[in-house]
This record gives sequence, structure tokens and C-alpha cells, in this order.
Amino acid sequence: MKHMRLLILALLILISATSIAQTNTKVELTEYIREIQIWHKEQNNMSLAFWIPKSYWRLALADSPMVNEQVLSEIERAFEDYVLVCALDGEIQVNGMMTFTNKTELSKTIAVIDSDNNNYFPLTNEELSPEALAFSEAIRPMFAQMLGQMGQGMHFYFFEVKDQQGANVFNEYQKGQFKIKHSNKEFEYKLPLVCLLPSKKCPVDGAEMKGNWEYCPYHGVELKE
Repeated sequence: MKHMRLLILALLILISATSIAQTNTKVELTEYIREIQIWHKEQNNMSLAFWIPKSYWRLALADSPMVNEQVLSEIERAFEDYVLVCALDGEIQVNGMMTFTNKTELSKTIAVIDSDNNNYFPLTNEELSPEALAFSEAIRPMFAQMLGQMGQGMHFYFFEVKDQQGANVFNEYQKGQFKIKHSNKEFEYKLPLVCLLPSKKCPVDGAEMKGNWEYCPYHGVELKE
């Protein structure tokens, strides 16, 4: 894919940037990541589910001088048919080092579960588009170089979850929910992502409220758009 370097750049921005812009709404990257990246930590075990929705690419690359609208559209088209998930499962050893479940073993336990409790499993390399396959092969060594031992344990999986019209079922801007499961753990996502919603204001004192809140938690009054 001729714009593969831009896909890699997008993930670099995911780690290093401090904020991203979306039309008239300022989206804090830390809030965005907090909603799409879910950790389970128990004793010496650490597990991660990291959903990378379609909106990420445009948000992360919007301010890049290297990227124009045509390139952004091409990147979005390359991934619009997939649910892209990064997963990790690791154990902290007594010497402080970590050991990770390899991609093959992790793929045996990972699935995406929709609101009707249907399970979807990772696509094979043969089922991926050339662009998605190239991304999958290129990003792992990049993460290993950037994040060291932790990056080596992060594995990317593609899923296909479509409605009857052939559209991706999970839309980060619309109401819904789904789960990712792997390594005997479940990671729940509720949509829309709160950070993508415009904030609301309390009619009593004008305080800014989260976009998914229906009532002010302090005054009990209804919040309107």
C-alpha cells in the first residue's frame, strides 16, 4: 500500500500526541485512548484489549502536513470493512521481566461479541485485503521497536462484523455495545464514545457536563443538547 507509512505514522501519533481535533470539538487524546484501550490487571497478569475504530485515523492524522483529504479517505477505505483489535496477555516474572502469549495462542481465545451474543473470530491472512495484510505484517516490528518488550507482546487481529447492508456494525458515534474476549477475560465497550460527543452544560450554573449524561449529578436537572 503506497500510504503504509501513514498508517504507521498514525499509530506513532497514538502513543506520542497530546490532543487531536475533530471539526469543532476538541478531543483529548488521553480520553479517547481511555475509552478504546481497556486493561485487566490481576496479581502478576496484565491483559489488554485495544479497539482501533475508523475515526482514529482521521483524528490522529488531521493536522499532519503530509496528509490530505484524498490520503485520509484511502486510509479509511482500507479499514472500513474491519474491526481492528490489538490484544496483549502477559505475566510479570519474579525478575521483573514479562512473558507474553504469542499471536497464535492468543488467536485461539480471542473473539468479538456483538449485542446479540454472536461470536466473531479473527480473519486469516488469506481473508484480508492486501492493504490490511501489509499493515498487519509491518506494524508488529514497529511496535516492538517503539515499545520494547511490551510491544513484542501486542498482536493485531482483524474481524468482520457487518449488518445486512454490508456496513460495519460497530460505529463509535452511534449507540451500541460489544465485547472483546481473550485469555479468559472480557472487555466491554459502550457506544458512542463519550469523548466524541459534544459536551452539555448544566442549566443551573453552566458547568460543563459529559455528552452522554442525561441529568446534572449535582442539581438533578435534565441536560439538553
